[in-house]
Amino acid sequence: MQMSNKRYFKIETGRYGGEVVCGEVTPEFYEYWIDRDSDDLINAMWSDGEDEPDSPKPGADDEDYWTAWHDLDDFLHLSAPYADNQYYVTEIKPKEGVTYDEEWGSFEASPEWTDENGYDFFDELTEPADAEGREYITLASQELYGNRDKFGSDNCVPVLFFHSAEKGAFGEVIVVTDGDDFNPAKFRIDMVETDVGEFIQSYWYDKKLLPVNYDWSDSMGKGTYCYLSVLDVEDHKKWFKPFDQYQDELEEFWEADEDVL
Repeated sequence: MQMSNKRYFKIETGRYGGEVVCGEVTPEFYEYWIDRDSDDLINAMWSDGEDEPDSPKPGADDEDYWTAWHDLDDFLHLSAPYADNQYYVTEIKPKEGVTYDEEWGSFEASPEWTDENGYDFFDELTEPADAEGREYITLASQELYGNRDKFGSDNCVPVLFFHSAEKGAFGEVIVVTDGDDFNPAKFRIDMVETDVGEFIQSYWYDKKLLPVNYDWSDSMGKGTYCYLSVLDVEDHKKWFKPFDQYQDELEEFWEADEDVL
């Protein structure tokens, strides 16, 4: 049987990040909170309004309940690392009988194989090539900033940015090569800039979008940040979308780097 020459490189995406949302709130909620301390707003959002009974409810459709902060996500919802994290590369060698699922970005084996071997899928792992980590190269950056001066303007809605900052693991990315070493010049990210931080939206290698595996992700809270602002909805719809939908622009980015790739 011919042996595969595929090589697999696990990318640990960094220890810091968290969950971030941006969603529409009512004008009444915005006006009640816009000049108040953000710590009070954070406490109100974590307590589903119990700490602030006089506050209008945040969601337009609220009747008998206060919308949880993580459900206020009309315009953005990510659980992701910060874009200024460093990443770590480890070559992994799957054992015979273990296969890689390109759609999900994860390794799997038959139930019969796991009954006999458990979930120890890999031979000895190599140490990270760079113990200090590597800096991400940005393929593209999209902006999601509000503008409070537009409150009350046509096509503009008040929004809440809410970010639970965490430390832990925020998904793994597998890079597969046909026997070549991992090339950091081919590894890129698409990031989003917001009023509460800059986050990784997607990962690319050699011009291909990579799936993210969250199977073993876990984190613990380190802090909370929120910010009220106003978003131009029409402008957002026009410019803010997954970067793989910008086919022409994407080709231009890669073509500009052909000398590196």
